[in-house]
Amino acid sequence: MIKPCKRAFAALALLMLAAPGWMQAVAEDAPMLRLDCGGIGLEESERMRAEVGMHALTLFFSTTEGGWVTDVETRVDEPLSGLRVEASCGPIGQVDVPAPGRYRISASYAGQRQEHWVDLVPQGGARLSLRWQE
Repeated sequence: MIKPCKRAFAALALLMLAAPGWMQAVAEDAPMLRLDCGGIGLEESERMRAEVGMHALTLFFSTTEGGWVTDVETRVDEPLSGLRVEASCGPIGQVDVPAPGRYRISASYAGQRQEHWVDLVPQGGARLSLRWQE
C-alpha cells in the first residue's frame, strides 16, 4: 500500500521540478517591446519591406538626398510602463510592441537627434521615415 503513495509523491516532485521551466516558457512567450535592425543587402531589405504589416512600426533611415544610413542609435520606449529597447540600427528597423499605446522613437545620427511620438498597435504596419542632412 505504501508504494502507490511513493509513486504519487515522486510524480508530484517531478511536476514541481518542471514547473520553473513551464513558467520560464510562458515568460519568454509573453509579448515584449522589440527592435530588430537590418536591411543591409537586397535580400534582407526586400524581406523586411515585405514584412511591414507583421510589425507595429517599420523605421526607414536615410539622408535628405535619398541615401540609406546605418549605425543610427535608436531607442524605442513607452515611459508609462518603463519599457525600453535600444540598438544601433539602419537602414531599416522593425518594432514590435506588447500592447497598443503611445511610444517614443529617439534616433541619433552624425550628432543630430530626432524624437517622434507615435501611436502603435501590435502588427499595425505603421511606417516612419527618419531623414538626416549630410
